[in-house]
Amino acid sequence: MCDNVNSNPFAGLFSTINDAISYSTRAINAENNDKYTSQSTEEDNDKDKKLFTTQVSECCQIQPEIINKLMADVFGLMLKSKEEAQVEKELVFIDTDSVENAIFERLLIPNPKTKLIINKNSNGTYIDGHIVDTQVIPYLYESFCRLRKYRANQGFSNDINNLQHIILRNVATALQEPGLFEGQEIHYQFIALFMEDISITPELSVFTNGIVTEICSGNEDTWEDIINISFSPILAIIHKEAAQSNLLIFRQYWFSLLYLFSSIEPLAKLLIQYSKPKSNQGRDYSNTLLGALFRLSCLPETIDAQFDFFDKPFEKPTDTIKANIWTALDALSESLQRIFHSLLKCSAEVRHMTLQWIGNCLHANANRGKLWNSHNDINFGASLCVSDGFMLNLGGMLLHLCQPFCVKLKDTKVPKIDPTYCAVEAADENESRIRGLHMKGMTQETCLIPTPENHVKPIAKSFSFVTECFFLTHLALDLGYRVVLDKLMRSEQDLASIQRVFNDSRNGGSSEVIEIITQRLEMEMTKYLSLKASLLAPEMLNLLAKFHATTAQWLIQVNLNEIDEEDDNDDYAPKKYRPLTFPLSEVVPITLRCIPEFVVENTIGFLCFLRRFNPYTFEEQGESLLNPILTEIIVLMDQHRLYNPHLRARLAEGLGSLLPTTEEGINPGLGPLRTFHRQQLFKTHPYANQIVAHLLQVFVSIEMTGQSVQFEQKFNYRRPMYIVMQYLWKLPEHRNKFVTLAKDAEANMEAVHPPLFLCFINLLMNDAVFLLDEALSNMAQLRQMIQARENGEWEKLPQHERVQQANYLQHVGTIAQFDNILGRKTIQTIKMLTSEIKSIFCHPTMVDRIASMLNYLLLQLVGPNKKNLKVNDQKEYAFDPANLVLDICEIYVNLSENKSFTLAVSQDGRSYSPDLFKLADNVLGKIFFFYNIYS
Repeated sequence: MCDNVNSNPFAGLFSTINDAISYSTRAINAENNDKYTSQSTEEDNDKDKKLFTTQVSECCQIQPEIINKLMADVFGLMLKSKEEAQVEKELVFIDTDSVENAIFERLLIPNPKTKLIINKNSNGTYIDGHIVDTQVIPYLYESFCRLRKYRANQGFSNDINNLQHIILRNVATALQEPGLFEGQEIHYQFIALFMEDISITPELSVFTNGIVTEICSGNEDTWEDIINISFSPILAIIHKEAAQSNLLIFRQYWFSLLYLFSSIEPLAKLLIQYSKPKSNQGRDYSNTLLGALFRLSCLPETIDAQFDFFDKPFEKPTDTIKANIWTALDALSESLQRIFHSLLKCSAEVRHMTLQWIGNCLHANANRGKLWNSHNDINFGASLCVSDGFMLNLGGMLLHLCQPFCVKLKDTKVPKIDPTYCAVEAADENESRIRGLHMKGMTQETCLIPTPENHVKPIAKSFSFVTECFFLTHLALDLGYRVVLDKLMRSEQDLASIQRVFNDSRNGGSSEVIEIITQRLEMEMTKYLSLKASLLAPEMLNLLAKFHATTAQWLIQVNLNEIDEEDDNDDYAPKKYRPLTFPLSEVVPITLRCIPEFVVENTIGFLCFLRRFNPYTFEEQGESLLNPILTEIIVLMDQHRLYNPHLRARLAEGLGSLLPTTEEGINPGLGPLRTFHRQQLFKTHPYANQIVAHLLQVFVSIEMTGQSVQFEQKFNYRRPMYIVMQYLWKLPEHRNKFVTLAKDAEANMEAVHPPLFLCFINLLMNDAVFLLDEALSNMAQLRQMIQARENGEWEKLPQHERVQQANYLQHVGTIAQFDNILGRKTIQTIKMLTSEIKSIFCHPTMVDRIASMLNYLLLQLVGPNKKNLKVNDQKEYAFDPANLVLDICEIYVNLSENKSFTLAVSQDGRSYSPDLFKLADNVLGKIFFFYNIYS
């Protein structure tokens, strides 16, 4: 209370403590006489002499003698006449007794120094900069900050509040009517307040909130329009600056200001409304304020734009550039996340508007996910969508938002993600707001299992933010990360092709040709390094790893949460953690009908990407990533839980990405350490004993009726499976699983449904014959074409026919290389199996097939037609007949102890003759002769 004058901060405004006590006594007496506080009711002609509308505080009112002190200290103003003034410091004189008028007049003075009254006791060398500040917004903000220092005094709180209102009203007026203040950039001055500190000060936050409150409270019907008029120019300035910036020079104060805006509901709404595109065309999202921030990237904004980074890649070190890009991307992603997190927390309506903006943006750019977009840089469709950098940054921001619900190692908490979200689309905005449905076009997506005819998909009544955020993130990754990854893979292939041309040109090409190829090589390398840098930011990889581990854990729980047609639930999110056991239940949850395939494809694509470009991430993440991912792969290899055979084959490719490989380490001695967690994965994973059976099931199901795929695709899918099998075979526990499956198959050879292992080896033999037949035929054709070219026959052809012949030669060579690699992998797999598993191959129903296959292939390689297979550069086509003969002969040896097999070999009337093994022996002799010479 006022009787404790010594503790009152306003006591310092009096010349002596006795003056302060005298003033306090008068005020208390006045309070006792009045008994209550009332609004001033003086005549209108006296109103402009009042300080402001008086509200008596709990203790007392400010009297004129303190007002002058307060005005001098806070505003640097003197309101009394010059003759009465006792100036203790330099002040600006305003000839009025009205505080509000004085402050407004002060703002209109172009040069406050002309109104300055100098303290006679001062030499005038130092003047408080605030007193003579010519900029409206900084002056009012500093006054606001100085005034807040007095808020601790209980006796003057109402009066201080009224002074604050005067300041805020003047700021609002300046923002609404900047033309009143000639020569001043009012809105830029407001932005400049955010440039001084990286973080937002409490004063600046209260100041901005106060401006908005002042506008809204005084304009109940028109406040939205006034907010727009006042603050849109600020957003326009930032928009223009961001649009002209790049990844390495963006300004942090943009994000500080937008973060504050996002926490104040009227400004948050304005930010979203201001960032609405002019049309529904995807590209227009890049032209908004938020879009200008999202498109900051090391990748070009348009198809025909040049790459800004990694110029002269063969002359300059790239590590520093890469590190700078990653630092900038991390800062950008974190800043965007803070803004959107604040928007989502601001209010229910702002959350709806924010999710609607994200959902509409993804829907408008759905064409980015089309096949032609990732395989053709120059096309009309791609030019209608946002850039790669935009979509990568949007995905990165969403990944940040997902982190709070991402699971941790050995965490039994199940994310509350409803699997039915993509099965429904809101009919209108009101339904979107009420039910939490902001994604569009998802009902057309192919899902994990099809919905039978005359059946329906389950649909929850409403969806949580966690559910929306999860699926929005996956869609953003599908439209961003996957597309850029495809471009990176294609760029790597193009780079290798140009490198080959460059190497050839150095052996006889002209200097002009070499220079052109060198420039093309540099351009492609710049593109490759930029794409790679955009995908390999360490923090992004960390976020992706946690997100995909969570996806795996959630998918497993969805598979264990048995929902059938009769269930009619409010929501279908797994409620509790369920342990996984094998064999899996025959009841497949119908919720799998609602989950888009891209949820699985995103995870597999990430694994394949890591395996190729940054495998050490597997070791950094360890069990927290590897364990749930491997479990997901095992569960989804079941064709009843993942229908698409292409995607199941991709699962096998993802499994191959988890294999430990020693070639990753620069130092061979570090090999075991660099692959430790992956080695342990295949030894200690709780469901490791299920890998072999599920892998063979995928291998076989690709061939099954109704599940078939194109022939070339089939073999391409099986190639990584062979690699996985060969690794598993080296581990005793997995090799024993192969043996067990073989024994089970042999015991059920006559079963109605052929055993899994029997189907597997039948397909192996079919593939071996077909692939090697095709490969040998292509090699013979290549020999003829190369001879024709070398004999000069092509020179007799017209130019266009020569070009056609050259292209066809390259095509046949590529096919031959493909068949040679896979054919040999197939033979090696049979050799591997027969080293341990013999009896099933010698079963009466199998022995004739294996014998005739081996005889046929051996005859083609060592018989009289072998000369037709010779070409000058066999390595170019991956043709290695010597080792192929060795592998086939080892299969003979592996099965030779079985009399049924030897008899079947000798009785094969198609390819066997007494000379067959003599011819093979001659070839083997030459192989070992050359081996001994060069070893």
